[in-house]
Amino acid sequence: MKRRLLIPVVFLLACAGASAQDVLPEEPRFDYRYAFAAVDDATFCSALREPLPTVLNQLLLEPSFSLHYRNRWTFSSSLVGVATTYNDTSSQLRVKETYVGLSAGDFDFTLGRKILRWGTGYAFTAAGVLDPPRAATNPGDRLNLNEGRDLVKADWVRGSQALSLVWSSDALASPNPELHNTAAFRYNVLVHGVDTSLIAGNERGGDSFGGITFTRVLGQAWEVHGEAVSRRQAALLLGGKYTTRSGLAVIGEFYTPPNTPYFSDRGIPPCAGRQHYGFLSAGKSRLRERPGWKQWDLSASLVANLNDHSYTAVFDTTRRFGNHWSSYLHLERPAGSKRSEYGAVPYATSSSIGIRFQL
Repeated sequence: MKRRLLIPVVFLLACAGASAQDVLPEEPRFDYRYAFAAVDDATFCSALREPLPTVLNQLLLEPSFSLHYRNRWTFSSSLVGVATTYNDTSSQLRVKETYVGLSAGDFDFTLGRKILRWGTGYAFTAAGVLDPPRAATNPGDRLNLNEGRDLVKADWVRGSQALSLVWSSDALASPNPELHNTAAFRYNVLVHGVDTSLIAGNERGGDSFGGITFTRVLGQAWEVHGEAVSRRQAALLLGGKYTTRSGLAVIGEFYTPPNTPYFSDRGIPPCAGRQHYGFLSAGKSRLRERPGWKQWDLSASLVANLNDHSYTAVFDTTRRFGNHWSSYLHLERPAGSKRSEYGAVPYATSSSIGIRFQL
């Protein structure tokens, strides 16, 4: 009889022990991350057409920090201190991002300065109405100088759908005639493998706008993307990316904006009409999986104005030394008539060399 009673007792104790082992450790209340980078960059311009210094030197200090509390509250900040030597020596502190976030169920709320990327393009964007400005010759922002917008944002996410409502203010931004108070919304949904977004909004003192973006991954190698936006007139972007088995990535884009105040470049006269641009890039990280080659990254690109037949060729290479140090070379070679967009650049070549330290 005693043995019959002992069996269920042992069974219950074993179950209790197993349950205790299955209990996951409680997540820490606070989770924080930090990073720091220091960059010394020197740019040399040859055959200047204007009486300007031929050397631009920049020293950049880039600290960043993020704090999470119980996966609900977030505080994040990213700064860049820049000391520049050109005509004279000056210093500047840029607040790239500083914001507070709250997650509550299906909703996320953000208040502060934050970088948004609604556009799908690499070198150009029509739909990135709140994105940092794109420079086709430097689409990756190699010195990490882009600043976010001051905004209040609410996001709702449910399954494959997401809705974002944003109001952005220009009150605290650096003086910039192209920044205005903007209200915008974005609805994003994944349908049959196509990541699609609908974007609409209004800019105070400016235009109302509406557009659509899409991204589609085909197999293991191809990705296609596009944007179409109506803002007084229509702007269109179509592009694609192909990645080989060896890791070589080839990107191509076609972009046609109207020659209106929002889309046009300041160097293009109003009578020039609609512009057409092309972008082609090829690059690879870790050139070969062999000692001495894995530390090298290499890329080359070409951005062209198809209307005036001007272009700029760009070459980038990076060499890493261990986990914290790297050096790089960035070259730009514009070509075209003196009245063309890229031919009007006041130098024949521009070369930048630098060294970066990262933690």
